[in-house]
Amino acid sequence: MIKTIQKRRHWFYLGATAFFLNLFAMVPVVWAAPRIMVEQPVYDFGTITNGSEILHDFAIRNVGDADLKITRVVSSCNACLKAKLEKIKIPPGGESLLRATFDLRLLSGPISRTISIASNDPDNPWLILGLTGIVIPRYQMTPAEVDLDLSQGRQIATAGITPLLQLHAPLSRVHCDNTNIVAKVSSAGTGEFVLTLEALDSLPRGNAAVNLTLCSTDSNDPPFHTTGFIHNPPDLELLPERLQFLPQAEPQMRILWLKQHGATPAVLLDIIPPSDKFKCEIEPDSTGYDYRIYVNAWQQDTAAGQTNNMLLIKMRDQNQNERTVPVPVSVEPVGLNNE
Repeated sequence: MIKTIQKRRHWFYLGATAFFLNLFAMVPVVWAAPRIMVEQPVYDFGTITNGSEILHDFAIRNVGDADLKITRVVSSCNACLKAKLEKIKIPPGGESLLRATFDLRLLSGPISRTISIASNDPDNPWLILGLTGIVIPRYQMTPAEVDLDLSQGRQIATAGITPLLQLHAPLSRVHCDNTNIVAKVSSAGTGEFVLTLEALDSLPRGNAAVNLTLCSTDSNDPPFHTTGFIHNPPDLELLPERLQFLPQAEPQMRILWLKQHGATPAVLLDIIPPSDKFKCEIEPDSTGYDYRIYVNAWQQDTAAGQTNNMLLIKMRDQNQNERTVPVPVSVEPVGLNNE
């Protein structure tokens, strides 16, 4: 009798345990997690002129029950839109301000830019914020960019400036952040102006951008901001400056451009390849001073990792002086350096 009662109790306990286990299995388990939220993810700044910057703060809130961690903030335009986050770790119920600085000075028309925020929110790992509106230019420049190209000798670049609003005084002053460039503005009549850029002999070789600000003598007139682009290549230009080949036995070819921009170009005499596993073919252009050089290579699998080889270009100027121009040649897998 006692054994029977104990056995019944045993089966009762087993049945009750199974019942409660099944009951707990039916109840969903909720884990703590962060949740990112911005009440106004898109800021419409309306219609505005392009004379300055727009500053806007996005309030990023954590409406979850675990710490929200911001891992990345990516702007869709590195040149015109900057984003700075107040703090990257936001506790539950807290918030962090993201300051967006939108530079409108070179923009016009309908404009839309985005800021992407990566976080540890499992349901929304990437939050997209936006700034949108219409930008009205205060000035119009023709052409849209002023380019000073010195590759064919000393030149002057000009652009027409048309104010799209009534000025109190004519544009008369130009500030340029490059002391090797002389920038001037003059009246072209009927309310239009001409911007002129001229390079001094002290201008270094290479490509550069200069920032220009045009203004009048009246402080009520808005300034005009633009960027000028300078191309001042060396007398002898090689494109690319280095040749890279793959470490493979199959034949492969690279093209080397030799361009001369000086007033007295030199004559190409010969090309000496790095080894007998290279062959060069020369194709001059119509002037006879610019060249396209085809560099063929084979059996470069045995030269893998070599970076100190040189292809030598022998030239002679109009004074009969000879010079040798070295071109580095490397044998490396793609991805270590640009071809």
